[in-house]
Amino acid sequence: MIKAVLLDLDNTLLRNPDRRWVAAFRQAWDRHFAERYHIYQASNALRHAIGRLNREPATYRANADTILDALALELPLAKAELRAAVAGFYAGDYCRLKAITAPIDLAAELVATLLEQNLLVAIATNPLFPEAATRERIGWAGLSGYMSDFAFITHSENMRFAKPSAAYFAETVARVGVEPDETLLIGDSALNDIAPASAIGIHTWQVKEHDELGAIFRYIQEPGWPLTYLPRPLQSTMILPQFIGNIAALHGLLAEVKRHQWLQRPDPHEWSILQILCHLWHSEAPVHRARLQAILDRHDPFIAAPPPPGPDIPPCDDDGYAAFDCFQREREETIRLLAALTPAQWSRTARHSIFGLTTLLEMAHFTAQHDRLHITQLCQTLGKCAE
Repeated sequence: MIKAVLLDLDNTLLRNPDRRWVAAFRQAWDRHFAERYHIYQASNALRHAIGRLNREPATYRANADTILDALALELPLAKAELRAAVAGFYAGDYCRLKAITAPIDLAAELVATLLEQNLLVAIATNPLFPEAATRERIGWAGLSGYMSDFAFITHSENMRFAKPSAAYFAETVARVGVEPDETLLIGDSALNDIAPASAIGIHTWQVKEHDELGAIFRYIQEPGWPLTYLPRPLQSTMILPQFIGNIAALHGLLAEVKRHQWLQRPDPHEWSILQILCHLWHSEAPVHRARLQAILDRHDPFIAAPPPPGPDIPPCDDDGYAAFDCFQREREETIRLLAALTPAQWSRTARHSIFGLTTLLEMAHFTAQHDRLHITQLCQTLGKCAE
């Protein structure tokens, strides 16, 4: 059943001729840096900077920071001056590029209908631009009035991955607070949207140029349409992007935590942010990775579910970032374990005290779901989640 819809922006909600846009953007960027800073062909540095996104191994730094640091390697400006130069471009010359774009028919009606159906609606645009510039583009699509209704908007300051990485979509669904198989992506690009979203189990709808939003708008008016989407069969290739995207989502949320919020509990029966991180850390190696290793080491082992941790668990550290770092190191060890598996190993079976007959693949997927459960819990504690 569909609970959330991710909407691509360019050439899905906003008509934007790619080649003309890129040429005009580069020209405006070059002019900005040439006229104000006597730096010429600065768009080459930006192209190289964008090329640094999605590199392996993942650094989990915000895309905006990755881009700025890469620009600093090629442009002769101090970091503070460079940051101001980039901000100045997006506040000025960038806005004039609106003339190249145009709203796509039915974009506003599509968003309104999805919201009326009590679905979570998120803007899943390639996060190459900062928040203010991304919101500007949403306005160009005629959707300014819905800005506060979106469950999440991806941009360079809140995302650690970009399209066409499957981890970008895993990061996005974790931030929205849904499972991949509860999500429908509507986008135009097979390369940037359909293939990577499908790779983690998200349902997809490719917008066709000749019809634009007409077909999907008609479809979502059919009674019970969200119930027509059933979970896709699990595949081993879905797991690692979800693990990586979940870590990225945690990085994004923790960047927004204020000092007084680490021990804040929204309810006496809810964990604090520090307790959530402690639970993730302390369950990774002895529970999640241990049962995967048991399935690898023994034939059809019996796996007992651990006892529920209860409403109050002791803190594991005074520093939330330190606890998260410990969890991330343990998770990266789990990722290394899974990355080396053969197809036969992914299919190895076990008997679980709750799930019954299961496989290593299903147990790994349960770990990804466990992540998202606590990511949503953390998000709710921060008050950053849509209802």
